[in-house]
Amino acid sequence: MSLRLVTVIVVALVVSVSAQIRPTPQPPPRRTAPAPRTPPPPKRDTPEPAETKPAQDRGPQGSAPQSPNAAADPKVDAGAALYKKNGCYECHVNDAQGGPQGPRLGPNPIPFPRFVAYVRNPTGDMPPFTAKVISEQDLASIYTFLQSRPTPPPVKDIPLLAP
Repeated sequence: MSLRLVTVIVVALVVSVSAQIRPTPQPPPRRTAPAPRTPPPPKRDTPEPAETKPAQDRGPQGSAPQSPNAAADPKVDAGAALYKKNGCYECHVNDAQGGPQGPRLGPNPIPFPRFVAYVRNPTGDMPPFTAKVISEQDLASIYTFLQSRPTPPPVKDIPLLAP
């Protein structure tokens, strides 16, 4: 009877040990990239393509074109730099036109006292910017930058959006 008991114990140990052994993980199969498409060679009988639109004069940090008087104001440039430095562009986008996380701020921002009050004590997902983080003078520069943003063209003037 003891031989049976020993056999049962050995079988139980073998089963429990083999249940704990995990297979070695295998790397996923390698995918090969498709061959890049090459454009067909140009035909010799076709004329040269027409010249594309000229590049627009871009504002600071590659933003939209600015009005001539806005480019001359150093407070606008300082405001643009502070707008970028403090991360405002992350939610309100480069030209303060608004994005998925933040509303449009320019070209006609809310009155300056209300702007300062909201920046200091916001009601939403926006973090508060105390006077230690952004001074009143820096907020005035950012506000000047927001006021200088160009007014977007009407929808009827945008070919992809026109009805």
